[in-house]
Amino acid sequence: MEEEIKLPEFDREEFMKKEKRKAKTAFISFLFGFFMALICNFIWRNLDSSMRWPICFLFALASIGFMAKILQLLKIDVKDFSRKEWFGSIAFYFFTWLAVFILSINPPFYDASPPKIDAIMLPEIQQSNGNISVLAHITDNAGIKDVKIIIDGKEYDMAKDENNIYIYNYSGGNANYEIVATDINGHTARYNNSFRFSNDLIKVIIPEGKLNASDEIIIRVYKNISKEKFRVFYTINGQEVNATVSGESGDYYIYVTSPQYEGWKENYKNEIKVYAEVIYYFPGINKPYKNLVCGGNYTVKTTADASIGSQPSPAIKDLPGPRSLRTPAFEFIAVIAALSLIIFIKRRKKFG
Repeated sequence: MEEEIKLPEFDREEFMKKEKRKAKTAFISFLFGFFMALICNFIWRNLDSSMRWPICFLFALASIGFMAKILQLLKIDVKDFSRKEWFGSIAFYFFTWLAVFILSINPPFYDASPPKIDAIMLPEIQQSNGNISVLAHITDNAGIKDVKIIIDGKEYDMAKDENNIYIYNYSGGNANYEIVATDINGHTARYNNSFRFSNDLIKVIIPEGKLNASDEIIIRVYKNISKEKFRVFYTINGQEVNATVSGESGDYYIYVTSPQYEGWKENYKNEIKVYAEVIYYFPGINKPYKNLVCGGNYTVKTTADASIGSQPSPAIKDLPGPRSLRTPAFEFIAVIAALSLIIFIKRRKKFG
């Protein structure tokens, strides 16, 4: 005889009681997390920047100890809470606190940060008759109000291009300068540096007499004109010819070229102008910013050599190129993670 299988009787009243307790616990955890975020916001505003995150984080963790007492005061029986229920309530509280707190310490609710200045000079040091371009990518989480450059005590406006890069072109002697950026809430950031000018940043060594296709012209370029790799070239008869780096000597890079390249004419008095081109890309901006260091004008006579002007200009490798943006800020990631976890926990409480 087969034994009859009896299913346990469904206790509707007990089931409804547990579901109401879950819903009430989740609501209280949410309110407690929201309340603690507001308290931490007040603490954040009155602490030194180096202590804000550790103090607020530890305070939020320590407050978990009040959860059981609050639930009891609100007539919720915690004696039958399983580990899963305690974990869910604490997680719901903590991630509510994290999401609300991070939102509360960022615009439009709060702004404590000055603008960030990413500045570069092109070139870092210039020939005495040249100009230096100061370029600054200035960002702020609330908005930029004003940007000035102060050169030896005199204040000037900086132009802004389509990529929000602030630019000032300076020509003159050695000088100190300061970029001052102010956001819409009055927070100010400063960047200090110096303009430097010198002579003989580029030295060109040309063999005596008329040159043939195999003769070598040496171009010495001062290393510190740029922190990035730069291009050395010259113009000749309406064309640009790249010089090829061949080594180093003291404070100079050594580049070489010869009359074999297109643009040179045989049995001719060739006029060349030598340059070093410094190049920079700001992260996330595909436009190259450039400036030139002029190495002077030279006259070079050539022989009647059919190989002169027969080769294309050498290609230059590993020049600066576009760069990706920095890793997104921790605050943005934390907000997304916290909101995702809150939604996940709520769905588990609803369907679990």
